[in-house]
This record gives sequence, structure tokens and C-alpha cells, in this order.
Amino acid sequence: MSFVSIETRDEIAILTLNRPKANAFSPELVAELSGALAGQAKARGVVLASGLPGMFSAGWDLPLLVGRDRRGMEQFVAAYCDLVRQIFVFGPPVVAALPGHAIAGGLIAAMAADERIAADGKGKFGLSEVILGVSVPACLMEPFRHVVGARHMERLAATGENIAVDRALAIGLVDQVVVAGELLDRAVERARFLAGLSAAAYAAIKVRSRAAAIARFDQARNHDPFLDFWFSEDARFRLKDMVARLKGRES
Repeated sequence: MSFVSIETRDEIAILTLNRPKANAFSPELVAELSGALAGQAKARGVVLASGLPGMFSAGWDLPLLVGRDRRGMEQFVAAYCDLVRQIFVFGPPVVAALPGHAIAGGLIAAMAADERIAADGKGKFGLSEVILGVSVPACLMEPFRHVVGARHMERLAATGENIAVDRALAIGLVDQVVVAGELLDRAVERARFLAGLSAAAYAAIKVRSRAAAIARFDQARNHDPFLDFWFSEDARFRLKDMVARLKGRES
């Protein structure tokens, strides 16, 4: 079963996540999205989209991941961080189209794009890791530092609070808010505009603008205590409680 569909409009590749119920990142979705993006090297631009109404991604698939041992979790975190870096350094323009909620790992993936366009409505954006007793992996803080600055990065991660669309726009977390029914067309339109600029100059500006963030990203992957948090007694209790609540909602 495929979780990422690929469509091309005027040399703009649309990569659409479609993994019910919430586009939660599993190892398979991480690998498939990474492969799909790698296959778009000749595209003039990319739109990251969602096939689920009102949901970009709710983050990592906790029910699937909570039972992994340390080695298995280490492999997943490494693959997910590789994906975020891949999006962040991708040469052509990348626009994320957010039809609604983008939480935790879902928001992190979107932050690696060049721009984010959100649908108006009740969508929420936030980093919920602290509620689970874990830190955000250190390298994954860097796209936030690059986009919204250290203060907003800190408060998003430290409080675990979800913010509404208008607040996300005010702090620069998203770049535009559009009518929900026009979201994909507007995202493609924006990607097409950016792709109409000099491809070489655009890519060079991205490299120079993101060089410090990428250097910090790579450095932060060394000796990150994230897995110590993940396997701590406090986090195990919180994670299992969250998984029980998620399964309760499904029953």
C-alpha cells in the first residue's frame, strides 16, 4: 500500500501524504516520502500536501513506535531526521500545504519546507513532545530557529501548547492563510512563482541562508540525549498513557 501519491502540474511535483487516520509517520511513510522527494530532483518545485481533510500530520505513529527497543527507535529517529534534513536542503522550492493540524513530527516536517501555506479554519500547530516527557531531538529544533527565531522555538517546544492559525501567521510559523478549498491550488501557484525565478540563484541563496542552521543540525545529532528521555520511566508512563487514550478514541 502506498502512502505518498505523486502528481505533476506544470513541472511542480505534488507529494500527497495519505496514511489514515492522521498521516502519522511510521518507518514506511518516512522511507516512502524520502524516496518520493529524491525522485523529484528535476522538478522545478515541490508541494508537500495531505490527502486527509483537516490534517497535515499528527506526528509520529506512537502506538507503532512505543514498543520498539532502543536500537529500533534509534534507527527510526535517524531516518526521520534524515528526511527533515533532505527537505531542508532540497534545491528547488518546497511549499507545504497545511489543510489543518500539524503537530509534533508533522509540524517539524512542514517547517523544513521553504514556505508554509495553511487553510483557514480550526487547524492547530504545536510541538507536543514535552507533554510526553521527552525533548524534541536537538537537530529538529534548527528549522524552527531558522524560521521563527530562538524565542518562539523555545516556547513552542517547552510549553507543548498548540496554537491557532492566526497566531501561527503572526509569529511567522506559516507564511499565508488561504480559503481551505483553494489551498492546493494556491500552494502550487506559489511553488510555480518561486520556480519561475533563477533556479541556480534561488538554490544558492537557500544554501547560504541555511548554512549555519544546517551546520548546527548536523552537529546536534552527536550525543543527543533524546533516546534517554524516550526510555526514561517518566516518558514510558506518559507514552503508554497517550497510546491507551489514542486507542480508546479508535474503539
